Amino acid sequence: MGSSVGVNVRWLVRAGVSAACVGAVMAAGAPTALAGAAGCNGRTCIAVDGSGLRVEQVSASTTWGGDFTGHFHIWGGGLDQNSATGFWGYHQKYTVRVGRDLPNRAVICAEGWEHTNGGYVSRGRACEEVRF
Repeated sequence: MGSSVGVNVRWLVRAGVSAACVGAVMAAGAPTALAGAAGCNGRTCIAVDGSGLRVEQVSASTTWGGDFTGHFHIWGGGLDQNSATGFWGYHQKYTVRVGRDLPNRAVICAEGWEHTNGGYVSRGRACEEVRF
């Protein structure tokens, strides 16, 4: 009788430790809220500032050496804004204030458009996904 009690106690301890470990891993591995993201493609970069689904602002800029004369277009997740036409140099940003939650998995893009010879040439499209 004494040995079956010991086996049961050891089993209960192992089960409790296993459950605690699984809970800790699940809590640590759970996806976190993500609205703060940035990236570049071609000569255009995007920065999405916020937390969770709340986006405070979205900015478009050029890469190092990616200066151009033209405009930026920011769209997605209910946004659709164009900058003024002008010269865009490194560290200059076109920023759209948002200040609200966007739909989960909304994709926001920024595209730089160089104005040349009466037309437009894309200087890259950078996109980020808002999710939690």
